[in-house]
Amino acid sequence: MALLVTPRLTDPGVAQLCKQVRPHGGRAVLLPVTPEKGCEPLDCFRNVQKKVYAEGGRIQYGWSIWMWPRVFVEAEHHAVYARPDGGGLLDITPSAEGYYERLFLPDDDAVYDFENEGIRRENIRLALSNDQLVRRFFAAAEERNRLLNSIPGIGLVTATGNTAARLQANQQELAILQLQLAMKYTGPNDLCFCGSGGKFKRCHGRRA
Repeated sequence: MALLVTPRLTDPGVAQLCKQVRPHGGRAVLLPVTPEKGCEPLDCFRNVQKKVYAEGGRIQYGWSIWMWPRVFVEAEHHAVYARPDGGGLLDITPSAEGYYERLFLPDDDAVYDFENEGIRRENIRLALSNDQLVRRFFAAAEERNRLLNSIPGIGLVTATGNTAARLQANQQELAILQLQLAMKYTGPNDLCFCGSGGKFKRCHGRRA
């Protein structure tokens, strides 16, 4: 389900989330996604590191800002390339979901530990409604990150035994909560979250 969108600074909750992430200041910038050869989705830190080794410049750490309209905004640990000539920032990592731009909040304190690549920073989230269902989704997402960080190495292939079972149960819980939220918060004239291309009221909304 394609539920997250790239927000604007003026969208509800975005400024508040940015202040939560960077209490002492900092402004997000909207960057076009300009993938470069050899760059892989979901591997921004390595992508930028390789470009720095090859061309100079530096890694600019920070956060991608996403929004699920009417539900929440969240910040995801991310990195972009800072040109050596001071000519600005480049977001060279392709989007697995096909996004053409990202709202990026620079944060020099949000460094990435290349020596412990299996450790993932938790996303920072802000609910846009006082809804227990949203809080349950946040809790399940945080539990998933804790479980992933407990697995040696990178990826899910090394999960075994009780951890693998807990991850499977967690994934099922997240999928159910995501569907419940989508059914509750998708507007009748919005495109349906299932990707059919039709309006919600003529697709999954008929079952509500």
